[in-house]
Amino acid sequence: MSTRETSDGGLNAAESNLGQALASILRVLPWVRQPDRAAEVQAALRCAAVLIDAARAAHSGERALVVAPVAAGPVDAEIVAVIAAAVAAVLGQSHRVISVAPVQAETPHLNVWAYEGRSQLFVSHKVR
Repeated sequence: MSTRETSDGGLNAAESNLGQALASILRVLPWVRQPDRAAEVQAALRCAAVLIDAARAAHSGERALVVAPVAAGPVDAEIVAVIAAAVAAVLGQSHRVISVAPVQAETPHLNVWAYEGRSQLFVSHKVR
């Protein structure tokens, strides 16, 4: 049995937590621009953030990943501009970038192409 599967062939803890987080986000996504539902949206997003943190902890326990700290320093203005442009493209409304901090995850044994393939596969599935 691989480390990805549980004894009953279902999802492991990381996958389950990520699935719940995604479902929570997708449930409230249509309400993001409705001011009267702001409290519900914020509560769901906080719940999703907790689930994502739990998934990260479960995944790092499975794979023994270590996040390497990066010395905090100034980020190039070009990087901030690209991030701001990406946020504007996704949100389609005015925004303000509060802070940008570099983070580097040390994952030398992981195949990024495999992760991209999985990502494409997950995006193609219909969420119930």
